[in-house]
Amino acid sequence: MVEYQLLRAHSLDELLEILDEKENVQILAGGTDLMVDLHHQDDKFEKIDYLLDITAVNELKGIKLGNKKGEIGALTTHAELVNSPAINEKLPFIAAAASSIGSTQIRNRATIGGNLANAAACADSFSPLIALEAEVVLRSKGGARKILLEDFVEWPYQTIIKADEVLEKIIFAMPEGEYYSSYQKIGRRKALSISRISLTLLAEVENGSVKKAQVASGAATPFPVPFRKVNKYLNGKNFAAINPVEAGNIAADEMVGITGERWSTPYKRPALGKLVERAVEDLLEEAGYNG
Repeated sequence: MVEYQLLRAHSLDELLEILDEKENVQILAGGTDLMVDLHHQDDKFEKIDYLLDITAVNELKGIKLGNKKGEIGALTTHAELVNSPAINEKLPFIAAAASSIGSTQIRNRATIGGNLANAAACADSFSPLIALEAEVVLRSKGGARKILLEDFVEWPYQTIIKADEVLEKIIFAMPEGEYYSSYQKIGRRKALSISRISLTLLAEVENGSVKKAQVASGAATPFPVPFRKVNKYLNGKNFAAINPVEAGNIAADEMVGITGERWSTPYKRPALGKLVERAVEDLLEEAGYNG
């Protein structure tokens, strides 16, 4: 039987004090993954002495989108992202990713910080945030450090968070000028679906050309990564020179270069290629190119 002491923090200072003073602490945010593991008495709980409920820490909540910079508190729920007018207006691909997660009940509980910190390969929050070149702020009693989100995960379910740190917020520069986005996902079903592959394309455009593109995928690789070869292919290209099928093939080859040939490659390679193809087609259509 799993045994632990339940603690509750009511402020960020109290949270950091507990993490500094105690060892073998597991943070509880939305709990949509953690409580399932606890119910099944996952082996990881053998190393946990304290379960720390942080849901009352208001400093970790909220969405702030300025003209130049934006930030999302780690305790912001997926439902709050879906229902945020600012997110839907300025970063609709984040709302699209959040709306694809689980059920209404799960979205009401699950937090964006928890989704990142759990670091499942299928986590839907990674690809839109990596496309934004977002950073996570990790805070301890001794201070804070900023880490690029693409460098945050070491391996599935393993991050670089230290024992005395909490993921405080996600910060990013807002896209500039005219920009378009597309979020794509393949799951086993429409509702309550865990991603088989997800993908975000974010592109800043100018005078009929792609000024800057970011393509990032989730679940296609062991941990989320930007597809740099696809980005290179798209960056600087006139719309007329962009071939969606070619972009998809480049992404598929890049994925296999990262993962190697695996049992899932015959499925994932064409599936990822098609998602990138669709995302590029969305970009060209939304940008008004009729080629």
